[in-house]
Amino acid sequence: MNSLFILLAITISQFPENYQGIHETEWLRHRGSTVTVSSPPGAIELRTRQRPLSKVVYGYYPYWMGTSYNNLQYDLLSHIAYFSVELKGDGTLGTIPNISTMENLRNIAHSNGVQVLITATQFDNVIILNLLNSATARTNAINNLFNLVTNYTLDGVSIDFEMPTNPVKDSLTLFIQDLTDYFHTNLPGSHISIATPAVDWGNAFDYDLLALHSDGLFIMAYNYYWSGSSYAGPVSPLPSSTLWGTYSVMWTVNDYIQYGIYADKFILGCPYYGLRWLTENDSIKSPTRGTGGALTYTRATDSAVVYGKLWDDTSKTVWYANYITGDGWYQGWFDDSLSLRMKYQVVLDSSLCGAGIWALGYDGTKPELWGALRDAFYYTGIKKADNRQETRDIRLSAHPNPFTKTVEIRYSIPEISKIENRNLALSQFPISLCIYDVSGRIVKNFPISNFKFPVSEVTWDSRDDSGTLLPSGIYLCALTSGGYRETLKIHFLR
Repeated sequence: MNSLFILLAITISQFPENYQGIHETEWLRHRGSTVTVSSPPGAIELRTRQRPLSKVVYGYYPYWMGTSYNNLQYDLLSHIAYFSVELKGDGTLGTIPNISTMENLRNIAHSNGVQVLITATQFDNVIILNLLNSATARTNAINNLFNLVTNYTLDGVSIDFEMPTNPVKDSLTLFIQDLTDYFHTNLPGSHISIATPAVDWGNAFDYDLLALHSDGLFIMAYNYYWSGSSYAGPVSPLPSSTLWGTYSVMWTVNDYIQYGIYADKFILGCPYYGLRWLTENDSIKSPTRGTGGALTYTRATDSAVVYGKLWDDTSKTVWYANYITGDGWYQGWFDDSLSLRMKYQVVLDSSLCGAGIWALGYDGTKPELWGALRDAFYYTGIKKADNRQETRDIRLSAHPNPFTKTVEIRYSIPEISKIENRNLALSQFPISLCIYDVSGRIVKNFPISNFKFPVSEVTWDSRDDSGTLLPSGIYLCALTSGGYRETLKIHFLR
């Protein structure tokens, strides 16, 4: 089956005109940098391998990372997007930076069954407008991208247009549709991806139509607090909060689930970078004194070891503060293996397509971030019992999931719906709906009087049977009726 992955670059907050997403910031910072490596003798075709991943794991590989491809654990990756080549307003392409780096990455990835795409970027709104609103330019772009992919034995394209505006909404959808159709027709199995925002301030993205013409949306859920923020704060806060604001990873995921009907096509991008600001003091949410700078995970975590890593339970991320004589306080905020693992749990609990990374190589040779991926998405060989027969006639869902206050649990039991007499139905198919904690203890038992037919909803307010507010964590919702049983993980974040 042909597959297409849309990379959703999430650039958050009601940004000022000088806002820059981390992709653009890093692209400008490293523009013109060269890494000299020898080209391989030839191209290696993509090899088919049995992959023990339960989800898509999709990462950007920036051209300035040089030979960091030797440190990647390819058994934990499904797609790599080489970043990047410039896509111009007339549909022509700039020069691929460090081509030999891309070729070596391609050969190693292909040898391990990992697909490699080229990322085509444009960060100028005027150029994006000229490109997308010209049929000739769109056609040129598709042809040039196809020639590049076939000439270098790649597997598709990742489009990264950041901060486009409403006048390109329809033509953006048309471009992605035409790009996808052309590649899938002429290069079966190819992948197409596009970067779009988490909060669509410009009303430029039609989530449903983009998903309809693709196999996935990559939600790049970071840069909520950015280099130009007035306060130091979390790059990727997991829940919404009074302290850090409405916009968060959970808000973004639930927004896409609410307005897009293809939750199983969403790829949740996560940060392997942090930001460091000069601040007024060492307190939480200190005002900043200038523009922040990006840190790779390696640099951020090494600094946290020296100055003391602090856990912020509100954002579910980590930070540190340090004082430099004559300069003042600094704060660095980033994600570690624990905070990333919590985000991966959102992928699992919300039945998303997979997880994404900005950027591969930013963790150096450190193993812990790979460990979080392995723990979340790697099959260990231990398989769950096949209970398809057991659950075939029960349907159970929860929204929003994850949630911060209340969750609507919806279920239906078709067998019961066939019986007109409600009391007779309950006698033949007694129903139990319970919430369990991770230890297996029942914390909430819903009374049978709540049930309606054929479809019913109950609201859980995050409290146990005694009315006590429960702690954040993973809970199991279990519905049983007669010989049938269905379970669903739900993620509560306070």
